[in-house]
Amino acid sequence: MYHYTAFGLHIHSDISLPELVEGDANAQADVHIRRDTFGLPDLHQTMIYRRGIRALFGEDTQAFYLDWGGIASFKATGGRELIVAPGTSDGNVTSLFTVSEALGLILFQRGHFLLHASSVAVGNEAWCFMGTPGAGKSTTAAAFVKAGCKLLSDDLTAITFDDRGQPFIIPAYPQLKIWDKTVDGLQYNRADLEPVSEGVNKFSFHPRKQFATKAVPLRKVFFLHHARNKPATQNLNVADVPGEMLRNFPLPAQLLSPDYLKKHFFQSLQCAKSAEIQHKRRPDGFASLEKWVEESIREQLIAE
Repeated sequence: MYHYTAFGLHIHSDISLPELVEGDANAQADVHIRRDTFGLPDLHQTMIYRRGIRALFGEDTQAFYLDWGGIASFKATGGRELIVAPGTSDGNVTSLFTVSEALGLILFQRGHFLLHASSVAVGNEAWCFMGTPGAGKSTTAAAFVKAGCKLLSDDLTAITFDDRGQPFIIPAYPQLKIWDKTVDGLQYNRADLEPVSEGVNKFSFHPRKQFATKAVPLRKVFFLHHARNKPATQNLNVADVPGEMLRNFPLPAQLLSPDYLKKHFFQSLQCAKSAEIQHKRRPDGFASLEKWVEESIREQLIAE
């Protein structure tokens, strides 16, 4: 049995998940991850791809299911149990898919507000970066981490709310996946990196010393883009926030029931009340990106 912490949860797992932080074996488990076989309900295509394989989604009265043909099938029940049926003998690949949208199903069942985003802690604030694929979410987070900020999440960001409705980003696990060109552009030391998988020019960085362990209040959200015909920075109208955030929902669209959409709309507005939300053209080139990061951190530290 392996013991981990991620997203504020104590996780006991039958399978090795090296991406996660080692946890307390004596702590009561919030989530159990079990290896087992199970039947699948009718499955439907999603827009989720990993390693070029489209995920299929299904549900019944008790559970949600994700299936990546030939890789693994997952069954999430009650926000407490994730059953994994591996289709490959490669444990690293099984782990990679387990800590992805599959674990996201558990977070969804536990009521967290989820975004396809990367997040960092700048001083005492959480800053969140969203955008379409290629917009530079992970690269921007990597630039902030290189500058000394703590990583909160990469790819999947989970937000919780306190009794006053204040949003907090829950730290995920210390892994940042960056492309080969980002490694060179930000001059990351390749000795500190591991290939994500064979044949993919992507590397994982594990900033364990620069990883936050407590939830951090959300204060800024950037929707990154490269469009030169749009302002470099533009505040979002509050009315536009729910739609923009919905476009960055990281899980199967089949989960967007009318009740969930109402909840998502309300939680989006709660974020807008507490955080500055902007469209942001990502600075061109790595030098410009690092200059913006340096200036942002300096301004934030002065403000604190």
